[in-house]
Amino acid sequence: MKPIRKAVRTFLIVDNKVVAIKYTTNDYKKDFYDIPGGGIEDGENAEETAIREFREEACMEIINPQYAGNLVIEYPDRVFDMTIFITSEYKGSPKETSENKAEWIEIDELLNKEKKFTEIYLLDNYHRSELLNKSNFKWHFISDKNHNFIDEIFYSNGEKFWSEYLN
Repeated sequence: MKPIRKAVRTFLIVDNKVVAIKYTTNDYKKDFYDIPGGGIEDGENAEETAIREFREEACMEIINPQYAGNLVIEYPDRVFDMTIFITSEYKGSPKETSENKAEWIEIDELLNKEKKFTEIYLLDNYHRSELLNKSNFKWHFISDKNHNFIDEIFYSNGEKFWSEYLN
């Protein structure tokens, strides 16, 4: 069984723009775009993680993050089980950190970036309405090792989703 990492991502969306981060570190993530988020630490719940990670990665305070659904991204060697939040309320402006540069970016422009992590596909025309409506979606994306979206499975039956892919 592949290792599973529990994580969160928070989509801060206002006027067809989203806050995204572009990694500046000299590793495999360099120049890739991502949505602020990260791993859930011991003693934290998903919402606390979302708030902390957004502050760390974008230097912004998100307000009232709303649960939108769950996304599993399966790579050839690992699996990410992500709790997805969305909000339009915030304080501050995106800033650069030692690891990345946060910025407001048009959603279509972000989708056209060559180097982007798989969860960004939640912003495409097919998935965006489920994200914006906070529909408690349960998706399973298949990705190659270079973060290219290959395929997806959508489950309205959460029991099947969790039992097949996370147990």
